[in-house]
Amino acid sequence: MNFSFYQQHPKLTAMAHGVSLKTLKKITRRIASVLSSKASRYIRMPATLSEKERMMRSFQELANMPQVIGTLLQTRVRFQSKDSRVHATDDVRRSQANTKETVHMQLVCDADYKIRDLDIRLLDEGSPITDTEMFSLSKIKERFEQNEFRGRILLGNESFSCSSYLFTPVKLPKSLPEELYNHAHSVTYASARKCLNILMLRFGILGSEVLGSFGSVKQTITALAILHNMAMDWSDPSIGKIIFLSFISIYIMYINLKLLFRYGNQYFSI
Repeated sequence: MNFSFYQQHPKLTAMAHGVSLKTLKKITRRIASVLSSKASRYIRMPATLSEKERMMRSFQELANMPQVIGTLLQTRVRFQSKDSRVHATDDVRRSQANTKETVHMQLVCDADYKIRDLDIRLLDEGSPITDTEMFSLSKIKERFEQNEFRGRILLGNESFSCSSYLFTPVKLPKSLPEELYNHAHSVTYASARKCLNILMLRFGILGSEVLGSFGSVKQTITALAILHNMAMDWSDPSIGKIIFLSFISIYIMYINLKLLFRYGNQYFSI
């Protein structure tokens, strides 16, 4: 799964494992299906009082912000599905049979960069929807409105509307308390951005384009979120290696460009 969903080309990944591209895709779909069926076990909000208090303490240690039980953020993932309405006998290119769509991914993260809640929905490109409207459709909002978490709160960014259980930054703060609140909010909310960054670095496919139907893409994203949580539990060092390799790649690109500007085309003719 790590090879299949990182940034390597699928054909190279298949060759590395000694299987065909078709077989690799089939195996990947099956693994994603099995993993996603375990989502309630690996992606869940704290249930017991001790779990809730432990999560609140971990957030409060960041900037002394009390009652925080999660940070909320949203992103989008592109995917490409084959349109069954277009047949091979039609006088169109095969590539035109592929429909590019977008899914909306909403995460609730903890202070240890684990995903605690995941909501994935298909976006209608013709009907733009705001982050607040998308949040209003999620189950996590319903759970907070039903007072399941008893006065505990989520933190969101400026794209959300503030409420009694979702705290957002103060726009145009005019007093010292408001500025201090915004600072504490920013420091605490940074854990959500880091969680998403780690997830995207670990599985680069999320930043490019996932192949498959909406159902299979939803299973894939869920499976990757589960693997991410497992890796955080096990203190997987691979993310450090990914960052190091990315730095090396950028450095090599910089050296090549420097040589190109210095020697021109003669550098590539060597």
